[in-house]
Amino acid sequence: MSWGEGPDYRGAGAMVRRLGIDLGGTSVRVALLESRFRKTVLLALREERFLDHATVPDALRAATATLRADACATSVDGRKCFMRRIELPKAALKDLANVLSFEVEATLPFELDDAVMDHRRLRAVPGVDSPNEISIFAGVAVAEAVRDRIHLVRRGLGMEPERVGLGPLPLANLALILPEFATGTPRALLDLGDDTAELIVLRHGEPRFARTLSCGASMLPADAGRLARELKQTLLAWRSSGGDALNSLTVVGTGRSVPGLDEFLRQSLDVAVLDLPPLGLDGVAAHDRALVPRFAKAIGLALGCSRRPADLNLRQGTLEAQQSYQFLREKTPLLAGLGAALAVSFGFSVFGELRSLGAERAALEEQLHAATRTHFGKPTRDAKGALDLIDAAIAGNFDDPMPDIDGFDVVVALSERIPSGLVHDIAELDFNRGAVSIKGVVGTIDDAQKVAAAIDEHACFSDVNLTRTTRLKDQDKQKYTLEFKADCSPSAKKGDKQRAQRPAPKQEEE
Repeated sequence: MSWGEGPDYRGAGAMVRRLGIDLGGTSVRVALLESRFRKTVLLALREERFLDHATVPDALRAATATLRADACATSVDGRKCFMRRIELPKAALKDLANVLSFEVEATLPFELDDAVMDHRRLRAVPGVDSPNEISIFAGVAVAEAVRDRIHLVRRGLGMEPERVGLGPLPLANLALILPEFATGTPRALLDLGDDTAELIVLRHGEPRFARTLSCGASMLPADAGRLARELKQTLLAWRSSGGDALNSLTVVGTGRSVPGLDEFLRQSLDVAVLDLPPLGLDGVAAHDRALVPRFAKAIGLALGCSRRPADLNLRQGTLEAQQSYQFLREKTPLLAGLGAALAVSFGFSVFGELRSLGAERAALEEQLHAATRTHFGKPTRDAKGALDLIDAAIAGNFDDPMPDIDGFDVVVALSERIPSGLVHDIAELDFNRGAVSIKGVVGTIDDAQKVAAAIDEHACFSDVNLTRTTRLKDQDKQKYTLEFKADCSPSAKKGDKQRAQRPAPKQEEE
């Protein structure tokens, strides 16, 4: 069955749609909300009984037919969860995760390695909380139970829940649209289902106490005494944890419509039973207002997909949602504005860079024009034209600044020309702009003549002159001085010619 489809808000102003899925013991209830600027709009409330369908996913599929959601949330049965408020010294903040795990694991009936946990730090209440301690509300559930709930929603809805709450904790999200629940006065909410009763106490819009009982409205009136006893024990547990006395109780859920419930709870618990205040939602039709308390938990789950939920989320660690784009959707206008600003800034930057590059190109072209006019007599601003001028100059009679022969070439030529078997040492070699002077040591004057003849045969050497020889007495060798010119330019190279008779070198002794 379905209630309150409400007006069609899928116009141009539509923002993010959030779906809350309350999987109870006998039925599934869903609430679809839509965020529109600063308003939250109720689009649909639907419920399907499990007995009317073959499987739970089929009931969920029927409840969400024709509904379009951007994000969804569900919760794990509170009887499969562990919820506790823990007081820790402020020093624990340095290593809160490890300290909290140690504190929680000691009271768990299962290993923490097989569980997922979430926590939130509670606001300090003056006069109630110790100034030297911090309050942490933690929730733990077996990972397999959370994984099963995720798979169940995925089979029925075709998408994974973005958040998985614990028992009654999603009711804390009602404080986002109910200012009465966000005050410093403790407010108790009782979600009375068919087979469970879930109590949560809120203070400053945060969960301070939560418990799930394995008895519900189906026990009324036959076994009302058991429900009353367990509710009394729950309220005593709240008082024993340091909580103030509760004067009122707001009842929601499927059991809210049980006849005589208000009087029964008032006499059993000595508290006033209140109706759920009108929610700060737009789009709630007049005939749907009486049905809102029945869907309170589903609405709280949908509100949990907002940016600042008050409950906990068991999609942690390996179960963390990998495809959650809700935050980006909410920030779409801001991101679009930032993107436009970046695009404009980038455009101005590119324009400025192009202008700078254009000015630099013009300056370089002027330099190229002046250089080609000076060196080639043909000015040009085109790089390809300048390369053509360079190639033409190289191909023509172009004086290469590199020498045709240097001192290293002279040494190579000398080593190649010395007759084999002739013992020859070079004591000094001087190369100065083509004028070469060699001072060497040989065995005899005849050997010095052979060296001079060998040098004279080289095409790049000319005016070879053996100027003097000196006899070394103690070594019985001849030291000679050989002078010639080295020039390998085409005009200076000599061909075959008659060698002139060189004068005998001056003989000295040393």
